Amino acid sequence: MPDRTRACTALLLSVALTACSGRSTSPNRPDAFTETIAARATAKVDPGYAAYVSGSLTDVQTTPTGGALLAGGGTDSDAGMQWLLARGGTRGPGKYGDVVILRTSGANGYNTYLVNFGANSVTSIVISSVRGANSEYVRNTIGNAEVIFIAGGDQSTYVNLWTGTALQTAVNARVAAGYPIGGTSAGLAVLGPYVYAAFNASSRSPTVLANPYDVSVTLMNALFTVPVLQNLITDSHFKVRDRMGRLVTFLARLQQDGRATAPRGIGIDESSSVGVAPDGAATVFGAGNGAYLLSVTSGANRVCAVKTPLTYTPVTTIRVPVGAQFNLSTWLAPHSTAYTLSATNGLLTSSQGAIY
Repeated sequence: MPDRTRACTALLLSVALTACSGRSTSPNRPDAFTETIAARATAKVDPGYAAYVSGSLTDVQTTPTGGALLAGGGTDSDAGMQWLLARGGTRGPGKYGDVVILRTSGANGYNTYLVNFGANSVTSIVISSVRGANSEYVRNTIGNAEVIFIAGGDQSTYVNLWTGTALQTAVNARVAAGYPIGGTSAGLAVLGPYVYAAFNASSRSPTVLANPYDVSVTLMNALFTVPVLQNLITDSHFKVRDRMGRLVTFLARLQQDGRATAPRGIGIDESSSVGVAPDGAATVFGAGNGAYLLSVTSGANRVCAVKTPLTYTPVTTIRVPVGAQFNLSTWLAPHSTAYTLSATNGLLTSSQGAIY
């Protein structure tokens, strides 16, 4: 190699080495080259969630009054959702705090809807893995929210992806701090202390009345701790999808398996929702057939066994129509219809003739 070429090569190498060694003169300043590589590497790693943000980017704080919104799926009740926003606290007439929507499918369907109702911001987070449920972003977003709402979808993914994660801890901490929570359809299913997880298939009333240990009956312990929903299992799309028989079966299984002494169930019909204050005072919103309150005593007559049609009686039932009020804590509903259900050899009958 000619001397002139060697000299040029040496000079270029010296400049390159000087540039590399001189990128960061302070231990507190990230290396620009390292930042680029890290950014490229991060871009290739699935964070386990997707976030959709609408409204203000400025965090606000309000004084919450707490409570829970139990929604039965289908078309959301405007009045119910506005009730939930208000329970998170106001920052002026018709102006509310920050909302986080948790889900494992879908996208940002609630964002514009709730911003138009006065939410300061709405962040919809679609969780796709346990990694996402444990992420700092998810934890911090929940920790800054005045309202938490769990969308519909598949509750088996909620149980599988969220159990034991930072998401679960953050939601429980927020509820314990007095902030409200709500859920619709699958989101409703995971609010109570007993959760129908739907791991294998969606239970159908005729199937589980004929065999209360059908593979579709998968009952789990609480995913979230909502104090006002004690001793309760929830169900949605209630009359529309004929789910009375399966909720009766769920109660029988909870007793038979020793998980509850005298469990209670609440079924919410499509387009209906129930707003429950921390003291149990509840109002039924929306359209549809309202809410159904089911309860049994510890001494209920019960034959609940594998591949054996269910016998279970009496099941005290109260239908609370849209617009009516009741108390979830005392189980009193003064302006509602009470009747008794009985399952006998897999056949469900009612003291009033109609199951619903």
